[in-house]
Amino acid sequence: MNKLIKTITDYSKEHIDALNDWYSWREINEEKLPLGIELPKGNQYIKNLSLKKQLNKCWRETQDNKVKFELIEYYISTWGGIRTNSEESMMEYSTLSATQLIKLGKKGIASWSKAIVVHDPDEYAIFDARVAISLNCIQMIHKLHEPMLFPILPSRNKKVALGNKLIRKIAKAKSWTKAYDETFYKQYLNILKSVANELDSDISTIEMLLFAKAEELVDKTFPN
Repeated sequence: MNKLIKTITDYSKEHIDALNDWYSWREINEEKLPLGIELPKGNQYIKNLSLKKQLNKCWRETQDNKVKFELIEYYISTWGGIRTNSEESMMEYSTLSATQLIKLGKKGIASWSKAIVVHDPDEYAIFDARVAISLNCIQMIHKLHEPMLFPILPSRNKKVALGNKLIRKIAKAKSWTKAYDETFYKQYLNILKSVANELDSDISTIEMLLFAKAEELVDKTFPN
C-alpha cells in the first residue's frame, strides 16, 4: 500500500497546480442547484469544490429529512447523472449514517459514496468506475509489485468499460490480490488522505484527479 501511495503522490505532483483545469468533466447546470446554492466564478474544479462545501453546510444545518433527501437526490441524480436508483435506495442513501452506508461495500457505491460526501467532504470521497480504473491502471503503468485489484465497477463509458475488461483479464492471469469488499473503501480513503497530506491538498482534489484522468490512463495502460 505504501508503494501505491507514493506512486499516486508522484502522479498527483505532476498534475495538480494552481488552476487544475484538467477537471472539466461536465459543466454544472447552475439553474438546478438546490436550496438557493450559488457557485463562485471560476473553472469546473473551483465550482465543484464549492458545491461540495455548500451541500455539506446545508446538510449540517438542517434536521428536516425532506431537505436531506433533496440534497442527496440532487448530488446523486442531478449532478451525478445516476437516475436508476429506486425510491427505497434513495431513502437509504439519505437516512443511513456514513458508517452504515460504508458497510454496503461495493453495492451502490457510486451512489452512496456521493451521499456521504454530502455528510462530510473532508472525510469522505466519491468512489466510482472511473476512480477504480485509474487506481488499477496506475498500478499497471508503474509495474507495482503485488498490485491490488480495486473493485471493477460497470461503466457506460466505452473506454472505461474496455479498460475494465482488459484489467480483469490481466489481474486474473497474474493473480492480483483482490481488495476486500469490507475494507477497500477505507483503504482508498487512506490513500487519498496520505497523498493530500503530502501535497498539502485535500482528498476531493486527489479523487477528482483520478476521476478526470481515467480515459487517459486507460490509453496509457493499453496503447494498442
